[in-house]
Amino acid sequence: MKIVLDAMGGDHAPEDIVRGAILASRSCRSELILVGDESRIRPLLQAEPPEREIQVVHSDDNISMDDPAGPSLRQRKGASMVLAANMVRDGKAQAFVCAGNTAALHQIALTGVGRLPGIKRPALAVVFPTHPTPSIALDMGANADCRPEWLLQWAVMGSVYARLVLGRDNPRVGLLSLGSEEGKGNSLVAAVTPMLKQSDLNFVGNVEPTGFFRSQVDVAVCDGFSGNLILKTGEAVAEWFMGQVRQAASSSPLARLGGWLLRPALRSLAQSHDHSEYGGAMFLGLRGLVIKCHGRARARTIENGIRVAEEILTSQLLTQIEQSLERETAPSKATPCPTD
Repeated sequence: MKIVLDAMGGDHAPEDIVRGAILASRSCRSELILVGDESRIRPLLQAEPPEREIQVVHSDDNISMDDPAGPSLRQRKGASMVLAANMVRDGKAQAFVCAGNTAALHQIALTGVGRLPGIKRPALAVVFPTHPTPSIALDMGANADCRPEWLLQWAVMGSVYARLVLGRDNPRVGLLSLGSEEGKGNSLVAAVTPMLKQSDLNFVGNVEPTGFFRSQVDVAVCDGFSGNLILKTGEAVAEWFMGQVRQAASSSPLARLGGWLLRPALRSLAQSHDHSEYGGAMFLGLRGLVIKCHGRARARTIENGIRVAEEILTSQLLTQIEQSLERETAPSKATPCPTD
């Protein structure tokens, strides 16, 4: 197996991308390929030699975090992100890990890697540290305006992911909404509900965000606009809460003593809610595996992104998704949303 990385994508590229690959080389079995400015990558590899050889593919161009998605990207054929995606398309790599511009990656992955047969729109899937067991949610930001049949396809793909990667025997699928009762939600929720009921999925109905974070479902499905709000709000609240805990633990001598006693437990709590431990999100619905790491990804995140990519490749997830979609009978005609 070969995993390619955009060494120039992300706020801390190429230093942390390269170091993440170096760290991953100690344990992963896959061949690693770094695409980017060779004059910047080689010195980093020489300063901290990897356990196994890492291939470098030179690129003269890179897509920054501020570059807008759109027609202009079609002219950037020599950009590191484009070259990496094309390697997956051409079979020169089986997975692509990137911490770069999300909108640009979505566009380039669609045109470069391509969609699985029958897939209308790929979705960004994220594993959340829900309690007591992790759950997956999609779409987390790839598609703001959606059609009901897209959510049905995402539910199928998310269920396969939960079964193969998260180890759920019969994944519970829920539709994220503002109320758990049937009938609550917007017209999109109302339109997709009967489709999910008629499917072979273990559909358990609507789930509120509170229920999702309490692991009441294994798979939560929603439109990308709502999903991205949940994702970013969750990150912000987690960072705020840990900041409040640190502040409270240093507010007085007695609090500092309590904080010292609780330090191991607090460290474990912070680690379980740290996005770097989960590696990144996955674009489900593409012909190849694309892992999107956080734009602020450090080396540890990249290392885990490579680990996740290797686990997914080993699970034969994409093959299983394609077979599940073939078995699932989708509506022949799209039901329009209010945004159409």
